[in-house]
Amino acid sequence: MKLIYSLFIIFSVLSCKNSERIEIEKLHIDNIIQVKGETISQIPAGCYIAGIIRDTFLCLQNECFEKRFQIFSNNTKNMLYEFGTTGRGPNEYQFPLIINSDTNSSSLLIHDLVQNRLTRIYLKNDSSIYTTLAPELANSQNLNILDSTFVLSPIGEDSALFYLYDKHVEIIKKIDYEPQFYVSRRGNKSDAYSHILSVNPQHNSIIAAFRYINLINFYHLDGSLQKSLSLDLVNDEVDYSEFQLSEDMLVTSYKMYCTPNFCYILWSGLSVNDGYNRPPYILVFTWNGSLERVYQLDTFTNFIFVDEANKQFLGGVDSQKEELVEIKRFKY
Repeated sequence: MKLIYSLFIIFSVLSCKNSERIEIEKLHIDNIIQVKGETISQIPAGCYIAGIIRDTFLCLQNECFEKRFQIFSNNTKNMLYEFGTTGRGPNEYQFPLIINSDTNSSSLLIHDLVQNRLTRIYLKNDSSIYTTLAPELANSQNLNILDSTFVLSPIGEDSALFYLYDKHVEIIKKIDYEPQFYVSRRGNKSDAYSHILSVNPQHNSIIAAFRYINLINFYHLDGSLQKSLSLDLVNDEVDYSEFQLSEDMLVTSYKMYCTPNFCYILWSGLSVNDGYNRPPYILVFTWNGSLERVYQLDTFTNFIFVDEANKQFLGGVDSQKEELVEIKRFKY
């Protein structure tokens, strides 16, 4: 009888633990720091969509020039070389994305979604190594690669927010949508929960910042949800039961750039139509979910990357003179 009672107690405790739900914590935002930008004249305007600082190099992805990646000196801002044309052969790309979470600071890691291929560019001697990913990792985005784990989001899949794979490409864990907002139509759930994902093995942390939900989730590296945060910068309640992508929907976290100690999230709080009416915020989080600072830029910015050594944000800003993107620095 004592054994049965003891087993009942253990089962009850485990059941309660498994049924725990993380409540969304609403952050009150004040003490917003205003920062002004200035155009970096040495970098010509282009169709830039992303950037990253690697060692002494400033790397930009450019979508309208023949070469799709341009490498500058981060000290002088002068161009050193460029590489990568459109195609399917060596040093050619179809849909390339820079992997920001890569820990090798002297090289650039690029994921081509269409070719399901990784390319590592060694920046000091402009050499490269190519790796074709396993078929199981195709049709994925937000790819993060650790020593023995792949963390990624499936494209257009309603059954999981993201997956953890081991080095043998076996699923370790499938991470569900949390919190569960009701979405009525199949195919709309992955749209409603569209997100940016970044991983830090040193802090055992995964951050998922959502584009259309006022929500930022922090997970342990094992996939367990640790913290859910929302901001009081917007009060609108969105009905996700009939969610559809449109220019009237609320945009929240739309870009993220992470370093070993911090994650910088570009956050709007306006609709697609109204996004230019108010400059975005930069939320600076530690990897455990502590909000350290909030900045507001003086102009709408498409993306950011951060030069922590020189205490400046670098951002792609639409040019007022031509239909291109300029690179501005925002000193903080």
